[in-house]
Amino acid sequence: MKAAVAFLLLFAASSASAAAFNPVEFFRGRTHGEGTLKILFQSSKKMSVDSEGRIDKDGTLVLEQIVHEPRKPQRTRFWRLRQTGPNQYEGTLTDAAGPVRVDVDANRIRIRYKGKDHLDFDQWLTPAGPKQVNNRMRVKRFGIIVARYDEVIRKLD
Repeated sequence: MKAAVAFLLLFAASSASAAAFNPVEFFRGRTHGEGTLKILFQSSKKMSVDSEGRIDKDGTLVLEQIVHEPRKPQRTRFWRLRQTGPNQYEGTLTDAAGPVRVDVDANRIRIRYKGKDHLDFDQWLTPAGPKQVNNRMRVKRFGIIVARYDEVIRKLD
């Protein structure tokens, strides 16, 4: 009986690690996101993001994103993320005022960074199928949520 329980626990642990969300693999190639941005005291607005990711020779994920926001010219931003531990990535984002930290959980990832004007970005990406991820971002200023962004990202490749 104890051997059966131990086997089930070992099987569950190996299944969980095998199914861990790999952000590098998901964002390699083309993705497209559609979302809604809600900024405090403003109306909600729809946004979209087209991304193309590639892996540099040193293993760094380079992600180029074109952000489409209503009544604004499209803008391009770049992420550069490299793995620093078994479940951690660090890097840069052109919109960030400092380093980007990514922590990988078995079934989702958390992205944190500081922006300009004392903004703290906290993002959770959760797989919703083999080619889809839900993105929930909360932006705080001095500890108060000032913006929310909810998006569905689809892998196109």
